[in-house]
Amino acid sequence: MKVGLIAYRGGNVHSIRSALEELGAEVVYSDQIKELEKCAGIIFPGVGAAPVAVQDLKSRGLWEWLPTVQRPFLGICLGMQLLGLSSEEGPAPGLGIFPYEVKAFQRAPRLPHIGWNLVRLTQPDPLWEGLPPAFHAYFVHSYRAEVGSYTLAQTEYGEVFSAAVRKDFFWGVQFHPEKSSQQGMRILQNFLRVCLL
Repeated sequence: MKVGLIAYRGGNVHSIRSALEELGAEVVYSDQIKELEKCAGIIFPGVGAAPVAVQDLKSRGLWEWLPTVQRPFLGICLGMQLLGLSSEEGPAPGLGIFPYEVKAFQRAPRLPHIGWNLVRLTQPDPLWEGLPPAFHAYFVHSYRAEVGSYTLAQTEYGEVFSAAVRKDFFWGVQFHPEKSSQQGMRILQNFLRVCLL
């Protein structure tokens, strides 16, 4: 099965690509819409600054296309943040798929938030199949999305925020599943299963 991995300056792809290939996926790493549309699912990785990522996505002609995707879509870290309305980082616009605004932490012990944190599931979802109601995942970020009706899981680091979200075909996780040991690999495996439906 082909899974599209969006190529742009905000993407940190080595570990996510390795994890997907370990799970048996054929990874198509591309910024070409024609190639990405041949894939059963799309993964939007992200590490770095939101304004730089937005500018690069626009220059590649991907920004307008992303909200139109009609197949399973997973945004990771910055990839999840850019699915919202806007980000205070920069500031930068969002794709408007989710109604949240991404804001800087106000009460975090220190920034950036780097390391393992407890994720608590708040809504059932195919992404959570085989997972316990709470597990540790690996985070690297300084901005976060508020909790709302779209929240599938939440985390607390000085304040509570969305660790995972969903709307229709679109999922987002603030943590890095590819760096979150067996639990993270299970999430990626579950996403690949969703892509087959």
